[in-house]
Amino acid sequence: MPTTDALRSHFLQSEAWGRFQESLGRTVVRDSGDGWSVLAILEKGRINSRLYAPYGPVVRDAAALAAALEALRAHAARLKATFVRVEPLGVTSAEIAALGLRHVNHVQPDLTWRIDIRPGVDEVLAGATKTIRNLYRNYATKGLSIRRSTDPAEIEVLITLMAAVGERKGIRPHPASYFRAQARELMPDGSAALYFAESGGVPVAASFVYDDAVRRYYAHAGADEAFRNVHPGNVLVTRMIVDAIDQGLQEFDFYGVSPADEPDHAWAGFSRFKRSFGGFDHAFAGTWELPVSKPGYALYRVLRKIAD
Repeated sequence: MPTTDALRSHFLQSEAWGRFQESLGRTVVRDSGDGWSVLAILEKGRINSRLYAPYGPVVRDAAALAAALEALRAHAARLKATFVRVEPLGVTSAEIAALGLRHVNHVQPDLTWRIDIRPGVDEVLAGATKTIRNLYRNYATKGLSIRRSTDPAEIEVLITLMAAVGERKGIRPHPASYFRAQARELMPDGSAALYFAESGGVPVAASFVYDDAVRRYYAHAGADEAFRNVHPGNVLVTRMIVDAIDQGLQEFDFYGVSPADEPDHAWAGFSRFKRSFGGFDHAFAGTWELPVSKPGYALYRVLRKIAD
């Protein structure tokens, strides 16, 4: 599997993601040192605040992580944050625990599904199920067409489709303003794009992807239930993978799955869908917290237990 520094990182540690967070009015910290780099966001709560590095810091080894944590602790103290929350990349859970951090319930998924797309279209599609290949080969005969958009205004189509899915399944998505801000900040420079499956010129499914230098991320999706029988979501994902290969990217990330041996998990259904395209599990080291103000963090933990 790829092992370059770029592949070790994640889109949520990118300059583009930081720019998006700043567009929401949030304070973003960027820092780096020997063997480490980090992007962290100041998140303000009702009682206290935290400095959160989503899928970060990105480090070379445990020593680099220790240096990164010291820097984050200093930034957090300057910003009057009660604690630091991290999801380090490049080290093991044991190495993180050895530095005295507390393991907590995940914020970002602990497990994702990825495809190494460097071998090319034919080999990558050979790893998908026969059903996936047939749907992609024949989607035009089902009256579907696929298109990619870099127009931020078209995020409204995805917002509408996701709202319908949320209502049907009892899922509460981010507010529409969140997706509009992502489209405005990420689409113009190619950091994100929309894909649509259309029937008779009408969008029946939509997906939003993030792109960095090496990887495409399957971020958000929605579909019209009335067209479920023609499987527009399967076709969209296949096209997004093919286009990522054509762009010279190296991996496709499905952004979160449940463990394959947990069939009753809430994510089991869409995890089976993601795994049907072939690929491999990629596990992260999890979400960890480091107190900056020990009394404040102790109070936070008590209040969390009461709320739970």
